[in-house]
Amino acid sequence: MTGRCVLRVHACIWQEFNSLMDYETTIGLRYLRSKRKEAFISFTTWISVVGIAIGVMAIIVVIAVMTGFQDEIRARILGINPHILVMNVNGELHNTDEIVKKIKGVPGVSRAFPFTAFQAMVQNGKQLSGVAIKGINAADGQYMGKLVKEGSVDSLQRKGSVLIGKELAKHLGLFLGDSFTIMVPFGGFSPMGSMPETVRARVGGIFETGMYEIDNTLVVMPLSDIESAMGIGATGIEVKLVDEYKAGDMKWTILKALGHDYFAKTWMEMNRNLFSALKLEKLAMFIILALIILVASFNIISSLIMTVMEKKKDIAILKSIGAKKRSIMKIFMMEGITIGVVGALVGAFTGYFLCWIIRSTGLIKLPEDIYYITTLPAKISIIDVILIALVTMVICVLATIYPSYKAAKIDPVETLRYE
Repeated sequence: MTGRCVLRVHACIWQEFNSLMDYETTIGLRYLRSKRKEAFISFTTWISVVGIAIGVMAIIVVIAVMTGFQDEIRARILGINPHILVMNVNGELHNTDEIVKKIKGVPGVSRAFPFTAFQAMVQNGKQLSGVAIKGINAADGQYMGKLVKEGSVDSLQRKGSVLIGKELAKHLGLFLGDSFTIMVPFGGFSPMGSMPETVRARVGGIFETGMYEIDNTLVVMPLSDIESAMGIGATGIEVKLVDEYKAGDMKWTILKALGHDYFAKTWMEMNRNLFSALKLEKLAMFIILALIILVASFNIISSLIMTVMEKKKDIAILKSIGAKKRSIMKIFMMEGITIGVVGALVGAFTGYFLCWIIRSTGLIKLPEDIYYITTLPAKISIIDVILIALVTMVICVLATIYPSYKAAKIDPVETLRYE
């Protein structure tokens, strides 16, 4: 009679459990609030939450900073370089006005103009340096207006006036209005062959792109001066687009309009190695910092294992009144998932907030003479934040499987035999 009463009591208790919407979740969340004698388990749980939050925050901040650097470098490259470079397979271009007209007729092209480029030497007193000479028409140089820090782009309208980079001017000791010598190795001809040609030029403007290599080597001259002094015409067409990210498709559209005698390069192709390196570095940093989350997930495993050992009696009682293995696994998986979700959300909000502070206040200063930017750049991407949080949650879910499985395998008879 007593055994029947016990079974009825157990049946009533089980019915009460079934009347609850989700008793596994309730018990799992309850196990997160440990009693005084289980304070160490609660402490390890909080360590897991903090570890995951720090890992997520670190990944978000680092990825945002690296994305900011990448965008900053891209903006500086596109500030001085063309989106698409069109050249003739035979070298020097002829009928540039007609070519420019065809290119401008392509939808999506905002600007196109002829240019020439070659290597030369510049000298001021005893200072000598190798440079890249770029020749453009004065009217086409207005896109450099924001880059010129001293003087003006309009100085290209004066014969003999040039624009030089800030670092080159510093190296040669040149200031606005100073004169210097440009030596072109193939500029002149004689019965003995090609002879160097020297041209006197005056500094009409000093520009700064923020790219050391460009600022230390580039000299911009009027195309008319190059044609008259050295007999060199346009060697290519610079093309600026409305949307620079469509350069790959626009390249083929432009070549189709010009014919088979031309070839073109996009800004992505000309800087492929640089952006590939930045992309690889960004991926490597993501993997390295993800190890922080992986370490925190091991804390979840150890915390759940200790909880399972502490709650053996509870698990046995639940199984004796009818709880299935799936329900026991769900209880402990819910505990681990809660740790992961809380840690991921706290880390995501903290990381986003730190990125916002870095971006809006310029909190971290950088030496301008080394990095060419005064503050640490940061570009926040909501997609990156969501992706990092989701990956973290997946890792935390995987970390709960083994402890939950071990909990479900507990034999209630062996556990309660001596109780």
